[in-house]
Amino acid sequence: IQQYRQKIDTERRLAMSKQRAIITEVDELLLHATNMPFSQSLLLILQNRIKNALMFMLATSSERSVSVAIQNHLSNTNLQIKELQKSYTPPDESIFKTPQSDREALVLLQIAKKIRAVLRSEHAKGKVSTKNFVVEDRRLEMMQLKINIENSLKKIYDSKDSHQYGSANQMINKLITILSSMADKDSYLSSKETQLIKLRSEIKKALHEKNDKKLQEIKEREAEKKNDLDFIFQEKKKW
Repeated sequence: IQQYRQKIDTERRLAMSKQRAIITEVDELLLHATNMPFSQSLLLILQNRIKNALMFMLATSSERSVSVAIQNHLSNTNLQIKELQKSYTPPDESIFKTPQSDREALVLLQIAKKIRAVLRSEHAKGKVSTKNFVVEDRRLEMMQLKINIENSLKKIYDSKDSHQYGSANQMINKLITILSSMADKDSYLSSKETQLIKLRSEIKKALHEKNDKKLQEIKEREAEKKNDLDFIFQEKKKW
């Protein structure tokens, strides 16, 4: 009997620990709601994930003091859910806050990746409809694309400034291929596609100028060699 109780207590502690980890993770994701345009649906999915974890903990906990703390947290979460349902201002999807550094971009990409994993988990549990899952997952995928585009643009301009036109052109063509195949571009992505097409023209022109300059240098070197040879043979004739 003692061993059985110990086993039950261990399983209960592990279950409680798992739910705490879920709540901590979602709280961390919600901290980025100001840096990333979270939809009402996504915020409700995240808040309900916290709510479900708290309800599980409340049903599992055997300590009164812990249960009171959980109940308070649950009440607060329910209030937030009601507030979200009652009043919510949707973000402008076309406005994207550009990451100020590679580190910030990496953090945002990781956050988007974690949220997509949470979405898949909630969908698998039947907590999110397939229609809702598809819409929200696509929004997050678009967000990741925007972050990657901004990072790529910095690298393209660096390559252009370093006269590494081949590398810049390769990156530009890859991004244009992705964007031109998208049917659901917003105004932000459309503007980036226009910017990239303009950049491609500038790079093409720079490449032509670079190649023309190289060709001219080759011609000048060949002409110089010919002049040197002519001079040598002219000297021999005098001998």
